[in-house]
Amino acid sequence: MLLPTPKAPVWLLVLLPTALALSCRPQPQPEKPVAPSPTPQVAVQINPPGYPPTVLGKPYPGTGIVKILNLKEGWVEIEHEEIKDLMPAMTMEFWVRNRSIMKGVRVGDKVDFIVVEDRVGQYVRELKKVAPAR
Repeated sequence: MLLPTPKAPVWLLVLLPTALALSCRPQPQPEKPVAPSPTPQVAVQINPPGYPPTVLGKPYPGTGIVKILNLKEGWVEIEHEEIKDLMPAMTMEFWVRNRSIMKGVRVGDKVDFIVVEDRVGQYVRELKKVAPAR
């Protein structure tokens, strides 16, 4: 003899798979604020504001007064006028790779010089005493 089956389990068999199918669908995610991507920057900005980027290997002529000569370590300190397209007037130390250019120059001398920048840094390539005006 067969017993009558209640109707509630039949509905459960229909509703349960439907509910599971709906709950397994991907749910919309709230939008996360996206930070703007950073603008590429120059790794090292040596030049002061208002001056164009230095061109590697380009000679920049300058004029100034020698304040310190360090033959042993190979550098010179010069109080110089503005070096066009490189830097404003200031007192600055420059490396000298060829120390022989420092011969014949003394502290207090007015000099013309050439600054060059390469991947290592700035250095004085030429250093010449300016003859006093007559």
